[in-house]
Amino acid sequence: MTKLVAILNVTPDSFSETENRVDHRTAVKHALAMIEEGADVVDIGAESTRPNATSLDPEEEWARLGPCLSPILAAARERGVAISVDTRNAATARLALAAGVDWINDVTGFADPEMRAVVADSDGRLVLMHSLKVPVDPTVLLPEGADVLTTLMEFFAARLDLMERAGIARDRVILDPGLGFGKTAAQSLWLALHPDAFTALARPILIGHSRKSFLKLFTSRPAAERGDVTLAISAALLSRRVDYIRIHEVARHRALIDTIRREAPSYSTDCHKALSCPTTSSSRASTH
Repeated sequence: MTKLVAILNVTPDSFSETENRVDHRTAVKHALAMIEEGADVVDIGAESTRPNATSLDPEEEWARLGPCLSPILAAARERGVAISVDTRNAATARLALAAGVDWINDVTGFADPEMRAVVADSDGRLVLMHSLKVPVDPTVLLPEGADVLTTLMEFFAARLDLMERAGIARDRVILDPGLGFGKTAAQSLWLALHPDAFTALARPILIGHSRKSFLKLFTSRPAAERGDVTLAISAALLSRRVDYIRIHEVARHRALIDTIRREAPSYSTDCHKALSCPTTSSSRASTH
């Protein structure tokens, strides 16, 4: 069954939040609510990666994260929930791992050798994401005619080899195609609907589609109001039995999963047929 990775932004400038969550008491309250609502993982990030965001130095990043972690970890341990820290800074990852977090989620795909060295000394799960530029630059995209699947397969294979040479076992790694990070809207949609395209890599797949800009293909609403469209894509992902989905609204997704579980197996089969895209090559799909 698909696991829910809940998004907790401890930032003043997230692309999809209406509330400033730099205050650690607000962040902790929100995390505890997501744990109560049924999150399997809570992914905490202190640096915004929205388009053209200002990069954050590790000291300020930890100043936002540090006060949150202890109470969140304590609550998570009681409920069997994993805690992830979303960071591209080795210094932050080192402190987070020392504090007891279970996952490190690196939007640069562990490009930094120091980051690889830090996580090699731990035993937690690692989310390896594909991106072209962090923070996101809307002008830096894969070409519209690119074979997106081949590009990502080659990237993941090479990065997995690099991590293995750094002493990181492949069975620790979860792959994230990085929707919206250097992809057109059509490319992101294709990746969202084809998580099974990465089966040959034999690693779990995480899809982060919640409220993202490619959903403008279906709605003109601002990011914070894209919950219904997000849920529709989530239903397609659940029908494809993707390993993890990274989402904002935990309660709605837990209700969706519970409904599917009650209706299984007929729902899964029918939903998959209804939501499947026409058979096409990855390069053609990325351009329409």
